[in-house]
Formats: sequence, structure tokens, C-alpha cells
Amino acid sequence: MNKRSYLRAIDILNLSYLAIISIIILVFHKNMPNWLPHFFMHIAIFAAYWGFCRLTAFSRRRGIRFLRDAISPILLIFYYEETGNLNHLIFPFYFDSFVAGIEEKIFGGQPALIFYHAMPSRLFSELMHFSYFSYYLLIPWLGLFFWLRRRQKEYDSLMFSGMLNMFFCYLFFIVFPCAGPWFYFAANSARWDFPGYLFVPIMEYILKHGEIANGAFPSSHVALATVILCYAAKYTRANFWVMFFIVLSLYASTVYTQAHYLIDVPAGLAVGIFFFLVGDKVKNWLERRLPIRVSDDEYINAVSLSTSGKKYGKLLNLETE
Repeated sequence: MNKRSYLRAIDILNLSYLAIISIIILVFHKNMPNWLPHFFMHIAIFAAYWGFCRLTAFSRRRGIRFLRDAISPILLIFYYEETGNLNHLIFPFYFDSFVAGIEEKIFGGQPALIFYHAMPSRLFSELMHFSYFSYYLLIPWLGLFFWLRRRQKEYDSLMFSGMLNMFFCYLFFIVFPCAGPWFYFAANSARWDFPGYLFVPIMEYILKHGEIANGAFPSSHVALATVILCYAAKYTRANFWVMFFIVLSLYASTVYTQAHYLIDVPAGLAVGIFFFLVGDKVKNWLERRLPIRVSDDEYINAVSLSTSGKKYGKLLNLETE
């Protein structure tokens, strides 16, 4: 086997993102108080991730391989939350007035504020908040479907395209910070006054403890949901038809819950489709250009073939003798 590196394409993607963020902090640190600890934190995460890949790459233990495959989507939580600390590195202001101004010209008002008042039903509000919550289930849903069925190729493709999509969104949030209607129209927002039963309080809890004033345009919720839906359509139609209606409802919920401007939705849709189309091409290009493994199975299968070949060779020698 020619490719014996302990890194895969998704590992290169994670390390590249950490390196880019470190460079951005280093270059624009004047706009960030206490930037040095944040910079060294990224260096430490880079080194820890590299070491983790080296230690676990060739393990045949399924639990370790699961942890290795699951670490990237888990890191998305950290990557998203930290954009709240990085969103004023380049521009010390938000672009909400620009985005809201476009909506005003197109629609003659703010759809994020109008939608709720047009549909104030408790049941509809509950449906919208469930749909918004479903975003957190989409990666585990399709990811575990592929992983538990040992469809490693599909799992790797889904994760690479999804991570590439999210890294683009996060970098865009840093370059073009946009807080969203929740924050920009705080005085007129129904943020903590939505009627509901179960998923309204669940989403309120999540938002109170995890939401940041950033990440509105384009909608990364819409973008990632679109990538996942496209992979479901490509590889598992049964999951696709269930996901299809949930994802459509999720698109609407981003506006109803006042998390996003309406134009964030088509922008996120375009981003998601783009990275679904180019994700595998970028992954294949990296695997051709760099001495990296296509997947964990590549090494294990190669070792198995090598071992069986040696045993077969010894058997032939014994028979000849």
C-alpha cells in the first residue's frame, strides 16, 4: 500500500481550518482583546488533533474508530461557538442594517417579524420549533445510518462535504458578521414569547445557553441541512423522503423563529447545493495529491491482504517441499 499516512482528507480539512483561524487571529489581533491565549489555544487544539490522528489511525477497535469518525461533527459545536469571539476581528460592526435594508426593499417589511404574527397558533409555533430543533438530529441520523451499516465511503463523503460547507460558512461569518433578527430587532422580537408545549422551551434553553450574535447570513442551518438531504437523496431514498418534509419545514422555521432573515434561506440553500456538488471532487483531489488514506478501511484491508498473501506463500512453499 502506497498511502500509509495516518491522516485522511477530513483530517486535513480540520487542521487547515484551525491553521486558517490561527492566521486570522495573528493578523487581525488588534481588534481582539486577550488574543494571545486564544491563538495558543488553537495551536494546542491543532497539536492535539494531530496527535489523536497519529495514535488512533491504525486501530482495528471499532470503538476507537467510531470516536475518530465522530470527532469532526463534535468539533463543529466548538467551531460555531468561537465565531462569536471572532466576528469583529476584521470589521468592528454587524452588517444587519445592510441585510435588513435589502429585505425592506424587496418585501416592504421584515418577513421574520411578519411571519410569526401571521401564524401565532400554538400548534404551528410548536411545529416550527420542532423543525428548528431537528437540525441537531440530521447529522446523527444520516451519519449513524451509514456508519452502523459499515458504509464507510458514504459516511466519509457526507462528513467531508458537510464540514467543508460549515467551514465556509464560519469563515464567512467572521468576514461578514450578521447577528440576525433576534438581536437586530430585539425590541420587536418574539424571541422569548413564542407559544408552545415541548419544543419551544427546549429551543429557548438551547438558545439561552448556546446561541451567539452571529451567523445569520447565509444560514448554516439551511446549508448543512441541504447537504445532508442531498446525500440522503443520492444514497438512501427511504431516509430522503422522511427528511425531505422535515428539512422543508426547517427552512421555514429559521424565519418563523426569527433566527434568520428570509434572504438567508436561499443563500444557505445555494451554499449547501454548491458544497454537495464539489465536496467529493475536493476530497478526491486531496486523496490524489497528498499521501493520505482514503479511509480507515484502506489500511486494514491492505494489512489483511498482505497477511493472507504471506500465509498463502508459506503454504505454497510447504507444498513444494
